Formats: sequence, structure tokens, C-alpha cells
Amino acid sequence: MVAVAATGTWQEQVCVPSTSVIPIAPGVSAEAACQLTVNPFTAHLLMRDIALDPGDTLLLTAGASAVSRMVIHLASKRGLRCLPVVRRRGQARALARLGAQPLTVSSADALAEAVRGTPGHGQVGMVLDAVGGALGDAALRCLRPAGRFLSYGMLSGHPLSIHPDDLVFRQVSVQGFWLPARMEHLGEKELSSLTREVQDAVVCGLPGLEVAERHDLTDFGCALDRAMRPGREGKVVLTG
Repeated sequence: MVAVAATGTWQEQVCVPSTSVIPIAPGVSAEAACQLTVNPFTAHLLMRDIALDPGDTLLLTAGASAVSRMVIHLASKRGLRCLPVVRRRGQARALARLGAQPLTVSSADALAEAVRGTPGHGQVGMVLDAVGGALGDAALRCLRPAGRFLSYGMLSGHPLSIHPDDLVFRQVSVQGFWLPARMEHLGEKELSSLTREVQDAVVCGLPGLEVAERHDLTDFGCALDRAMRPGREGKVVLTG
């Protein structure tokens, strides 16, 4: 069994270069394998960018997303304190079981107060932002001096507003992350090591790979409709 990192996989057969194929290790299910090439690799590479010490605080927007749940799982093992931002209490309860301290906020304006209400407030060392817009702006303002802001998504469809004061006087650093660009810069040995690390984590129960629904390939229209609905507790998977 292999995982395929390519577009055009909604068909019974697809021809791709050998470099786009990842042999699947024993213990990785087909349902996990079909999700392997994006979110798990993103989470592991993001962890390499998190230069925080045990006890430091990581703030995550889109806190209930698959990538965030993976990062929380990995970061908690390193002793980091994770503050994922969510909108629903049910999401918060699930994240608390992963060892996080979720922040349930109804608007971007409420984020700073929610952070101040946690132990060690004002000491957010890094933000992982997948949203941008007003929530991304609010998350950036929660950083401590010399904190780091890493943008890896644009779910809101709106830009960030970065003030020179943050860069000059607070010495905050802002960086972007895009998986294809990062993967292109990995050497063969490093990519092989990362692939083993990702698959080992999946075998050991990496969260964020849960499947909510399964649909036959011929039923892709219904699958798309279900995937677009909010509140899913897992992925919608197409099967052959």
C-alpha cells in the first residue's frame, strides 16, 4: 500500500512519478494513509519551527482543526502549554482531553481577555495562525516581546494587519509556512527521516485523522456537501 502526494486522485487509477509515492508502514490504516501527505507532514514541520522551551505557551488559531490537534499532541509531549482558540464548547472539551487549555471565544475582540484569564497570561511565546484577518491580528497582539508569529493558512480570506510598532519596539517576528515549499527544500535523507517520524506518530495514535463519514467515489457530490458542513468530528473519505 502507498500514499500518493498528487492532484487528480478522485479516480480508480492514477499515474504519478515515483517521487510522489510514499510506501506505507505496517500499522498505518488505509484511512490514515489517504490523509498522510498533507496534515501530518505539516504538523511535524511546524513543530520544527516552534523554538519554545518546556513550560512556554503556544497559541493556535483554528484550534480544533486536524493540524492543530496534531500539533497539540506533539507539543504537549515537549512540555509546551497549548492555548487553542475555538468557537464551541464541545470543541474545547475534546481539546482539553489532549492536554490543551482551550480558549472558547465568540469574536476576535474577546481573545486578548481570554488569554489574560489563563495562568501565565501575557507570556505567549509563539502563535500558529491558520485564519488571518481579525483573529490573526488579535493573536499577534497576544505575543510577548520577541515572540514569534507563524502564518500557515488564510481561512478567513482576510489579510493580517501588522503594525511597525510590533516589529520595531516589541521585536515580534512574523514568518510564513507553505508545505510544498518546505518539502522542496528537504534533502533525500531528511525527507526519509521525516517520513518515518510521521508514520511512527500515526501508528502511535496521532490525533486529527479520525473519519466521520465514508462515501463511494461515485457519491462524490454528497461527500463534498458533507465535507463543507461545519461541526464535523472527523474527515469525509472517498472509497473506491
